[in-house]
Amino acid sequence: MDKPDTIRQKAERWRCDVRDPSVQTVPERHPHFLNDAGDEVQPVYTPADLDADDFGHASHLGFPGEYPYTRGIDPAMYRREVPIVSAYAGFGDPSDSNKRYRELIQFGVQGLSVALDLPTQLGYDPDDIMACGEVGRMGVAISSLRDLEILFDGIPLDSLSSVGSTANAIGPIILAMYIALGEKQGMDPKRYTVALQNDVLKEYVARGTQIFPPKPALRFTVDALEWCVHNAPHWIPITVCSNHLDVAGAGSTAGTAFTLANTRCYLDDALRRGLHIDQVAPLMRLFLNEREDFFLAVANYRVTRRIWAKLMREHYGARDPASLKIRIMGYAHGPRETAQEPLNNIVRITMGALTCFFGGLQDMRCASYDEAINLPSDEAVKVAIRTQQILAHEFGITSTVDPLGGGYYVETLANRMERRIQEIMNRVDDLGGALGAMENGYVKNTISEGASRRQKAFERKERVSVGMNIFPVKTESRPQTFRIDANVEQRQIARLQQVKSERNPHRVSAALAELASNAKDGVNVMPALIEAVKAYATMGEMCTVLKSAYGEYEPDQSF
Repeated sequence: MDKPDTIRQKAERWRCDVRDPSVQTVPERHPHFLNDAGDEVQPVYTPADLDADDFGHASHLGFPGEYPYTRGIDPAMYRREVPIVSAYAGFGDPSDSNKRYRELIQFGVQGLSVALDLPTQLGYDPDDIMACGEVGRMGVAISSLRDLEILFDGIPLDSLSSVGSTANAIGPIILAMYIALGEKQGMDPKRYTVALQNDVLKEYVARGTQIFPPKPALRFTVDALEWCVHNAPHWIPITVCSNHLDVAGAGSTAGTAFTLANTRCYLDDALRRGLHIDQVAPLMRLFLNEREDFFLAVANYRVTRRIWAKLMREHYGARDPASLKIRIMGYAHGPRETAQEPLNNIVRITMGALTCFFGGLQDMRCASYDEAINLPSDEAVKVAIRTQQILAHEFGITSTVDPLGGGYYVETLANRMERRIQEIMNRVDDLGGALGAMENGYVKNTISEGASRRQKAFERKERVSVGMNIFPVKTESRPQTFRIDANVEQRQIARLQQVKSERNPHRVSAALAELASNAKDGVNVMPALIEAVKAYATMGEMCTVLKSAYGEYEPDQSF
């Protein structure tokens, strides 16, 4: 067997030969290949690359289901259970989306995450002037408990692995609605699972659906976590998300670092309330993302488990294995879905889904190939579901655990990514944590610089998109797009008026007064929210009360 030094010398000679422009097999390609983390991709990787990182099996890999969980959180992983088939869906009014949900369940969907329209996400009722023209457009309109009842009509909450929403600023309100709906369906919270995004911190720098200033918004988010610790410890009240950070320009490495920093902010707030790390950490989940590089994505998912396990054990002193084993979900996209030649997106999404399988995720959703054009069509949604099912049950990719584990390239990427994530997290700590890094402008500047760098690389064709900046087609026919009923807004306003006419106004007033009092006094608002939801208070009414207590976010503030 060759000695490591001999392997290193051979690799360096081989790399120099391949870099020689005279032997470039594809001369139009850029001579130095860079991944989205900014690293040059070497022509070949060897054990010498891992030796340089002091790579050790026990410290870096371990076995599946064992610390540091790089190879997965379960010993058998997909031999025992393949990733949950989830769907993110919603449009129009609740009755429209109910029909789509029933179809999805027939196709084999196990978990549903409700896509909310922008007025709902921002806390406006459909009759608010701020909601005009947007009701039901980019998601389903949910104004009160009545809407959620219609949305899940004929769909028992315990018939799905989880139900939830990507709501962030209004996450605790949606949680209260699911609590009330479960009661309406005659279910104890132990019988079903709610999985929310409820990650408000990334909204201020990457997405923009924040309502309240950051500090009270943080408190509001952690109220939901605290309630679940005591009442539904198997729920997932916070899914901390790197997806929007990455897409906005941070890239997956910085995006993951900022996500972990945000997670620490939520955890620290919970611990200040007297909770223990082993009470709160098992209720957390991460939503990671990498769209630019297949192998970088796999490395990102794997190394994040390792970083999490070390963080929980070494920084927080967690002892419960459930605290050390972070659950990860992913949304399988390609590098960028295109409106041009949308069927090409099926290939991109399939490759994105493969990274989720090879990365060892627990829950995944596949995008629909026509999302770049409009809301997904029935056909595109079915193809997305079938994509995940085919990968899970055909081709044998789930037969063994972590099939790319130990690969020279993947492990070298993972080791470099771990160092960079830790460096960025240390920088965030130096700035006062997630809130301090936001206030300082560090997070936004990182995102802006990354977005600019990506765009310039695209223009230079160092980042390519088939059909866009290489092999473009001048003319093409587009598939018929999905259309929203133009009368959705009026129907939703009429339903809102009916709810207000039928409910008990004294019960609503009392519930909203209690909510206002608790919010002003710093008391956990979840019990008051649950009572307000049961009284059929509307999203707009509850958010108006909370704004009076918390204030309203102003973009020209220091954040």
